[in-house]
Amino acid sequence: MNVHDLVEARVYLENETKNNYQVLYEKFQHSTCHFEEDGRFSVKEGENKEVVHIFRGKNEDTLYAVETYDLHQFSSIDALLEQVKLEHKEIFV
Repeated sequence: MNVHDLVEARVYLENETKNNYQVLYEKFQHSTCHFEEDGRFSVKEGENKEVVHIFRGKNEDTLYAVETYDLHQFSSIDALLEQVKLEHKEIFV
């Protein structure tokens, strides 16, 4: 069984975006679990995945994904956030 644990989440650019948009960072730890016949199980740790999502909607409403960025494709979180600012000017005040 594959397990994807959310180990960290953070909101970025909160004071810079319009009220109905959120820029959310998430870090996941991927693992594989194997269950044995005797009831024991083993866990093999996998890679971490770090992503930044742009969501549209309010906290009380359903959030709709606008775009997702893979942090590993950028040199840093700051570089990724600069790309968000360039590509999605419509979400900023």
